[in-house]
Amino acid sequence: MASYKRIRKIEDDSAKVRVVERLLKLREQLHDRIPEKTATQTLLLATWNIREFGAGRLPESSYYIAEIIDHFDIVVIQEVNSKELGGLESVLEILGDNWSYVMSDGVEGHAGGNEAMAFVYNTNKVKFTGLAGEIVLSGDKTMGDIQFARTPFMVSFRAGWFDFKLCTVHIYYGKDLVKGVYQRRLKEIKAVSDFLLKRQESDDVSYILLGDFNIPDTEGVYFNALVENRYITKAGKDKTKEKFFIPKEIRKHPTDLGRVSHYDQIAFSLKLERNMVLYDDDEQRAGAFNYTESVYKPVDWEIYQPFYQEAYDKMIEKEKVRFAKALDEYAGKKQKYDADMEKYTAARAEYERLNAEYKKTKLGTKPTAPKKPKEPPVPNTTRTTKEEYFTGTWRTHQMSDHLPLWVELKIDFSDQYLKKQKTAE
Repeated sequence: MASYKRIRKIEDDSAKVRVVERLLKLREQLHDRIPEKTATQTLLLATWNIREFGAGRLPESSYYIAEIIDHFDIVVIQEVNSKELGGLESVLEILGDNWSYVMSDGVEGHAGGNEAMAFVYNTNKVKFTGLAGEIVLSGDKTMGDIQFARTPFMVSFRAGWFDFKLCTVHIYYGKDLVKGVYQRRLKEIKAVSDFLLKRQESDDVSYILLGDFNIPDTEGVYFNALVENRYITKAGKDKTKEKFFIPKEIRKHPTDLGRVSHYDQIAFSLKLERNMVLYDDDEQRAGAFNYTESVYKPVDWEIYQPFYQEAYDKMIEKEKVRFAKALDEYAGKKQKYDADMEKYTAARAEYERLNAEYKKTKLGTKPTAPKKPKEPPVPNTTRTTKEEYFTGTWRTHQMSDHLPLWVELKIDFSDQYLKKQKTAE
């Protein structure tokens, strides 16, 4: 249970009231949307990309993040700032002594951004069984001699009867677009899923692959690379074989704040019968928890304005400077264009005159008109209101631009297991 002792030390009475009211509302929403925890029957698992999770957030944000985490048994977090663990440590302090975590090292480089991944778990319910490691591809499995932009991280746990390995990813987001497909993103999804399934062949443990896959939908090539393997039989027939399994209830829930994109996923490759761990499609409970219904709501933009006004003003000033620079560049290009256009007009007139006189042959080379430069777009100063800055930028750095995706699993399948053993005899 999260601890709220530090709230009494908030000196600003209005801020204290705000935090208390929002925590109460958040708790009410969580109790309404998330199943109740059980001691031995179920496991509540969530994955959450907490945007640039380091220091710098308002203290109240740590309470809200901790309250959400406290309603699950394990929360796997992406985008932990490995150079600044103040945010994670603050949340763990609120969660209390019965919570612990296992974290990967930060990934260096432009694409890695010093990001780490953390498995935060309730020690009263979940046991870390000792294995933790990063996924590194062997030489013949690399993607054009390169590894993952952000190294996948796998940790083993036990909860009740259920032994399992969780592997979390934050798949490449870059812009290597070819025929509508981001190639490296697709390769990373395929590489990590293939690697784990091959590893599991010699491992009698269930695997769960989860995290931020940067998947826009549940029908396209990225999603299919995770859940199915297409191949051609010797007879030339096109076949598909299941890779990881994602319940329909999980597939229903987008995880961006706009509730459009299915960036985050929780996928299963179980060594047990599915109905031992997963509920059927009609009973499976899963979702994407929309915290914006309780905290940092769109209507709160004026309340928090003192906290983001300076950043907003800096953004506006940067836009003005950028626009002024763009105007100067445009003026130079326009001046050159006007001069080139004047030369072109004269050359075109001479070309037409010559060819009007000598109609049987084409004389000279037909001049090419210069390309007119594009005017710079209207700057952000007229597009982004303070309310839009609050909802689109500022609050995502207080909480996240992702919603936590969760699923309820069964971890006490004693009867099913025993009956299976009896049948096997």
